[in-house]
Amino acid sequence: MISFWVLFRNMWHILRILFKQEEQKALTVAAALIFMVGTFFYHNVEKMSYLDALYFSVMTLATVGYGDLYPQTNLGKLFSIFYVLIGVGIITALIVNINHALTQYHREKRSGQG
Repeated sequence: MISFWVLFRNMWHILRILFKQEEQKALTVAAALIFMVGTFFYHNVEKMSYLDALYFSVMTLATVGYGDLYPQTNLGKLFSIFYVLIGVGIITALIVNINHALTQYHREKRSGQG
């Protein structure tokens, strides 16, 4: 239980570092928007449930691609091409910023103890 609280405290500090950056705020909004766009598109065009559409959007942009769901229509396939090209860049930038925040957190932690 103690390790959970230590992990939670560390994550809280990392999130504080992240959201001091304007770029991170913009990337978070962009990621949320791209997931919403994908979810609504796949729900309306591919006739997936909202949960399936969100699941497919996340799996696609995370480049997991289990293959259990996939676009059936030509419009869905064309949308998916552009969705991946745009979305993977946004998700990658988000991950890079998280990595920078982790690095900064550990640097601050080391300098505070030394």
